Amino acid sequence: MKVYIFLVLISLTALCQASGRGPSHSVTWGSRSFRDMHLRREIVTQKSSLWRVVTRDYVFNQNKLARTITQIVITDQIRDGQGGYAYLTAGGPQSTYAKIHFKSQRNKGFSFIVDIYGL
Repeated sequence: MKVYIFLVLISLTALCQASGRGPSHSVTWGSRSFRDMHLRREIVTQKSSLWRVVTRDYVFNQNKLARTITQIVITDQIRDGQGGYAYLTAGGPQSTYAKIHFKSQRNKGFSFIVDIYGL
């Protein structure tokens, strides 16, 4: 009987790990209210390179109507802990521009959804 309970526990642990509940590298800067508008959505991806860490910069600039950014939401599409990392290097909430640096893990690529909200 103890063997069956042990096998059930192992099976449940394997199911939880396989269901995509692993660590994600999603990040949110700032906060938004009900009046905020969705300013931009971009999908930023970079393929892997053998034995290398790949990087990419994303710059959000506004030309005509400079709205104040209230929130930036970065959603990691690779949810098993194998995705990359996002860093806010300039601007961001309470400014009119943002510069975000994306970095992968060694020998991996990344895929992020960038959502920017503002007033």
